[in-house]
Order: sequence, then structure tokens, then C-alpha cells
Amino acid sequence: MRVLLISESYWPNSDGGAVFERRLVQGLIARGHTVFVWTPGTKFTSYTQADGESLIFREKSLPFLPNPRYHISFLPWTSAAHVFKEARPDVVHLQNQGLIWYAGLSYARRHHIPVVATNHFMPENWTLNMKLGSMRQPVVNFLWRRIVNGFNRCNFVTTPTPTALKLLTDHGLKTESQAVSNGVDMSQFKRQSIDRANLLGKYDIPEDREVLLYVGRLEGEKQINVIVDALPILAKNHNIQFVAVGAGIMHDKLIEQAKQLGVADRMTLTGFVEEPEKIEWYNAAKVFAIASIAELQSIVTLEGMSIGLPVVAADAIALKELCHDGENGFLFRPGDSAALAQSVDKLLTDKALYERFSKESIKIVQQSHSTEAMFKTYEAIYKHVISEQTIA
Repeated sequence: MRVLLISESYWPNSDGGAVFERRLVQGLIARGHTVFVWTPGTKFTSYTQADGESLIFREKSLPFLPNPRYHISFLPWTSAAHVFKEARPDVVHLQNQGLIWYAGLSYARRHHIPVVATNHFMPENWTLNMKLGSMRQPVVNFLWRRIVNGFNRCNFVTTPTPTALKLLTDHGLKTESQAVSNGVDMSQFKRQSIDRANLLGKYDIPEDREVLLYVGRLEGEKQINVIVDALPILAKNHNIQFVAVGAGIMHDKLIEQAKQLGVADRMTLTGFVEEPEKIEWYNAAKVFAIASIAELQSIVTLEGMSIGLPVVAADAIALKELCHDGENGFLFRPGDSAALAQSVDKLLTDKALYERFSKESIKIVQQSHSTEAMFKTYEAIYKHVISEQTIA
């Protein structure tokens, strides 16, 4: 098959959607398919870029002012005919609604090319980082309507979890749909020997510290401040270091918060790291913590589980589908730092409990979240919409 993946955010961006998309592209290519990507570039003009065996059409773009690490396309309709002529797709796979998303959808519909769309986004991913006051809920409602109206123009819609799919159907999704896990490559994310002393030494962390790990963007909806608030409690009984692997707009605020709490020496913000070092951090860690209140799945939680980390997670949106309370981790009420600290304390204190949870994390990933299963599912969906389009 020839597949054209269209997204407003793609590699080298490090958000969950972008990570999933590139893994999907690489996996489909490895299975013998031809895959093209149409996504914003970093210039005022359009250009192409090779990424292994995939060709990326980089659309002219402007920096996204609220978060300049991202770029957004403008006037992508002017490039659509060229992109589609070069790619000659049998199926289009849309990700991350934006101008380029709608340009791709419009062109595909006019030319009777089947469209699959995947949702990685909740309005809260934006609104929780904005000062909207009483306007927040009306804005959220408007965005949900816009999201669902767009998906209802597609042939098939996927989301990473049943919880995420229910959010769409509750807001009016009518299109044929299915929950498909983002998946994790267990041949890459696995327990392995690392030079732990060297890794910790790189950031001046004492080698005997037990690492409480978070991986991902440092943004408002991720609620990393809740983990930082738990550090003074944990530091009373444990030689602990909180390590947040990732970059984002909350960086300076988190540093200031740790200083005010007197735990600046107990927190390390690594900034963005490449994949090999990220895998090292999973292997160096003891527990994975995520306090986010806007996750439709959480690839980083899957990655940590694949390596055998017990999880302490906020009981919000879809995290409970990965963190099974009392089986491979503990859920805590969103925002409750004391409960988070209590859960981490249990895992660090009870070795038998820790080992049981660790094995269960790996088991959950093996049973339901392999990338191989994800690739096969998308192949089947593509074939389904192509056959339906042919019949129509």
C-alpha cells in the first residue's frame, strides 16, 4: 500500500502523537509499505526531507507563538495537489487537527481517497496551559465540537484507548471507529544493563539515589508540580531523586518550586534527550510517576511498564487503563501529592510488592500493547477502508 500520513506535529517533535506517528511510519515501511508524510517544516517555504525510506513533505510554516518549539502550517491548500500527485496514496492517515489536516481531508474527499484519522488530542491539552478564566469551558466545548465534526467527515477514526474513544462518541462521533493502542516496541524498551553511575554522574546525582522518574513534556496539564510537592514527604524516609526527562514551558517554574520546598537537590530536569539516553533513564529508575490530567493513553507510561517499572498515576482520563490499581501500580486522586508520596513509599518499602508489580507491568504490555499488533491492526483498517471505497 501507499500511505500518506498528514500531521500538524511530527518528528523531531517529542509529544506523544509525534512519537507514535514516526514509529507507525517506520513500522509500516518495515512491513513493505510505501509511506509519505506531509507536515509543517521550520521554514517560510516548503521543502522535502528524507527520513530513512520515508519522504517527508515539509510545509511552509510559522512558529506557534504560545509554544515556539512547534510550527504550524499556513495556506497548505496551495501544496495539496503537488503532495498528493507525488505520493499517489491508496489511503490517507490524518493526525492532529490543524490547517494541514483539513487541507488533506478536503483533497482526499474530492478525489475519493479513503481517509483514516487518529485522535491524540484533548482540548484540555491546550486550555490548561492558557489563562482563560470563565471562558475555559466554553472554549473546551467549542473545540470538542470542531474536533468531532472533522472526524465525522472521515471514513474511519481511531483513538489509543476505549476511554479516549468514549470521549469522542459522547461528543457526537458517528464515523466507524476503533480503539488501537499506540503500542511499544518491547525489543527496544526492555530491561538491560546500563552504566548507571555514569548516567547519574552526568547530572551530578549521587549514585545511591533511588530514581522516581517522569518522562514527557513539561507542560501545565502534565501537573509535574504535584510530583515535586511530594518530594519533601518522600525525602524524609527515602534517599530519592526525582528526574523529569523532557523539556517545556514549566521548566523554570518547577525549579523555583523545588527551591521554595527545599528539595532543589532532590530534583533533576534533564531537558530533551535522545532515545538511547531516555531508555537508559527507564532502566536507571525505580518507579514511574505521572500526575497528568489529560492523557488519552501515555506512550511514556507504556515504555516504563515495558521495562518493568511499577506506576504511580493520577486517576484521570485513560491512565487507569495502564496503571491497574493494586496490580502494577497505584492510582491517586489528581492533585493529591500526599497520596502520590504514600504510593511511592509503599513500592520503595515492600520489595515483594515491588517485584510483583514490576512483573505485572511487563505482562500488561505483552498482552495488549505490542507495536507489532498495532501495525497489523492499522494494515487491516487501511485495507478495510480501501475496499469500502472501491465498493462505493
